[in-house]
Amino acid sequence: MKKKVIQGRWYKINKKIKKKIRAKYHRIKDWRMDPKGYFLIAVDKKKKFIKVGYCKFSKLKKTQVHNMVAEIKGKTAIEIVNTLVREKFISTLQHAADMGIELHKAEMSLKYGLKYIQDKEIKIRV
Repeated sequence: MKKKVIQGRWYKINKKIKKKIRAKYHRIKDWRMDPKGYFLIAVDKKKKFIKVGYCKFSKLKKTQVHNMVAEIKGKTAIEIVNTLVREKFISTLQHAADMGIELHKAEMSLKYGLKYIQDKEIKIRV
């Protein structure tokens, strides 16, 4: 049996695949609300930064109350998402991954002058 080795950037990696998985995701069935809250993302093209509002919700009798309790500003997705994790604003891996994707879209729209709308695809005109 021939051993397969992949040369990574820093290490040689033995390829010993035991399972192959087809990726899938259903936006409605697979999505779960993070119990710690949610975020509103906006891009300020004039000042060249991304602004994120951290919102928490609570129930007051039968009515939900939503409060924006923190605002985070930054220029890159990586610095913002790591700040959100460090501040413990995110409690699920799914939410952390989703925020990384959304913030990267916001960063790319800022960098290339594209329109950003949270949870929508970025439209690139060719």
